[in-house]
Amino acid sequence: MKVLINVIIRFHFVFLFIILEIISIRMVIFEDLEKKNAYFSSANAVSGFFYKRLDNWSAYFSLAHENEMLRTENLELRKSINKNKRMELIDIVKSDTSKTDSEKYTYIPSRVINNSIYKKQNYITIDKGFADGIKKDFGVISAKGVVGVVVAVSQHYSLVVSILNNRFGIGVKVKKSNHFGSVHWLKNNYRYASLFEIPNHIKIAEGDTIVSSGFSSIFPPGINIGNIAKFKTNQSNNFYEIDIKLSTDFKNLYNVYVIDNLMRKEQISLENEVKDEY
Repeated sequence: MKVLINVIIRFHFVFLFIILEIISIRMVIFEDLEKKNAYFSSANAVSGFFYKRLDNWSAYFSLAHENEMLRTENLELRKSINKNKRMELIDIVKSDTSKTDSEKYTYIPSRVINNSIYKKQNYITIDKGFADGIKKDFGVISAKGVVGVVVAVSQHYSLVVSILNNRFGIGVKVKKSNHFGSVHWLKNNYRYASLFEIPNHIKIAEGDTIVSSGFSSIFPPGINIGNIAKFKTNQSNNFYEIDIKLSTDFKNLYNVYVIDNLMRKEQISLENEVKDEY
């Protein structure tokens, strides 16, 4: 306490000067409205500068929390999108089939965990198997169109032969005319395949939609395959040579749906019953 008193005594003229300066400045500023406004404007500018810097620092240190919130939000959005895609897919199927057909099929959602697109025989691995009700010869589709057929199944995984396999073919039809043919992948390009068996006398055009014929027990009728990209007539065999652009982008394939035809056994049994007799 004695030291503090000694300091005050020693520097009392300095302290007195500072106090008088503060009083003088206050009287000048607050007695003059124009100066008062100028003061507050300057003060706001300075305080705003520091508040902005403080806010930036606070935002930086809260990035981890913000990122976690965004991840959670994105997960919920992804779930919502996947649900909407499945409903959209079912609507597409129903719009191209009768009520009886739509009741014949169930759809098992799955995810692609391995995929090849640059080989001559390409396959896809999905994360569902026997435990999820999947069996060999079940069809696989995406929200955009046909993907392939299940060829092998384990307890928790399934192997799918995709359209991008030169040993795989699928029965299709031109949507606007119902003339049927078959699609095979011969192009070594994951976006295009070839359409065969469409006669020259049939009127077709670039952009025409090609869909599954529904003649097999694997795919319902009306599932998108692709659209005619280009074509030319072949006079030697009276059939078109047609290239189609596939609806499914196999390089960006993640969510798929495995089709279970509930009437499949009955259909196959009936067809096999007379196969060797006629």
